[in-house]
Formats: sequence, C-alpha cells, structure tokens
Amino acid sequence: MVFQLISGLVTGEASIYLARLRTIATIYVVMGIVALAMLFFLLLALFAWIAHSIGVVATALIFAAVCLVALIGVYIFLTIARRPARQRAASRVQRDVASIASVAAMSNMPLIFRSLRRRKSLLVVPVAAASVWGVYRVFQNWRDGGYGR
Repeated sequence: MVFQLISGLVTGEASIYLARLRTIATIYVVMGIVALAMLFFLLLALFAWIAHSIGVVATALIFAAVCLVALIGVYIFLTIARRPARQRAASRVQRDVASIASVAAMSNMPLIFRSLRRRKSLLVVPVAAASVWGVYRVFQNWRDGGYGR
C-alpha cells in the first residue's frame, strides 16, 4: 500500500505538483517585477521631493554617492561571503553522499516496511533515538545560554 502511494506520487501527482510550482513561480516573478516598479517610482518621488528642496544637480550627486556606497558595501559583503574552493568541494562531496544515502534508503523501503509489518516493536528504536537526540539538543541549547537566558 505504501509502495502504491509512492509510485502514484512519482508518476501522476508529481506532474500536477510541478505544474502548481510553475504557476506559483510565475506569480512570484510577476510580483517581483511589480515590486521593482514600485521601488523605482518611490525613488523617483524621493528624487523629485529632494530636488524641489535643494536642486536637481545636488540631488543627482547625492543619489550617485548613495549608490556608490551601496555598491562598495555589496562588493565587500560578497568578498567576505565568498567560500574557498576547498569548502565548495567539501560541500559538493557532502551533497553527493547525502544523495547516495537517500537513494539507498528509498531502495530499501519495501524491505523496511515488510519487517515493520512483522515486528511492530522495531518502531521503538527510531522513536527512542529521536527522543534522546531531541533531549540532547534541548540540554545543549540550555547549557549554551539559549531559551531566553
């Protein structure tokens, strides 16, 4: 029964899900374009308001200086955030291992479900492991000063 659910998800329902994702992505792209237009018009209104007070040339110079400072800030941020090649390779290897592990786990699912059907007591082991891990994380966070300390 579980295998039928997974196969149904992979075959027919995945295409419906992808179509919905495509529609949602299109809506978000349109919303982004409208938001950029709104930002443009807000900046244009700010420019006109400041230009009315101090003049067009001075306002243009102020806007250019602010854009230059923002550009330098983004460049510095990108320089700091850039990861070395060794870290990129390590994360690539980690993703590959996770992908292989997930494929291996999915290929063993029928065997796992069959054994769980025979011996329900096998569910105790993962539930207990997850509980112990959760208690450990809570204790670790409490010890490190989390949770409102």
